[in-house]
Amino acid sequence: MTLTRTAPGQLALQGDVGMDSAAAIQAELAGALRGGDITLDLAALGKVDSAAIALLTDAVRQQQAQGGQLHLRNVPDSIHVLAQLYELAPLLGLNRSETP
Repeated sequence: MTLTRTAPGQLALQGDVGMDSAAAIQAELAGALRGGDITLDLAALGKVDSAAIALLTDAVRQQQAQGGQLHLRNVPDSIHVLAQLYELAPLLGLNRSETP
């Protein structure tokens, strides 16, 4: 799994996010979130599990604590399903009617 800065204020996360990989990327993502508005593109995510939801939830909360917003873009259906299951869709800013 990799985190890439694609432009100022824009990041992309790609690869599989699971229990074995989430902790490794969490520190990198936390370092990239410095307040302000940031867009995180999830189009290149592979397999995900609940660890991906925990990672995203932590990132959203961290950004809010610094007075900013983290906007998720190109959210795959797997993330939508898990966010709904754990009732975290509103926190993650996911409206099921949006186009992934």
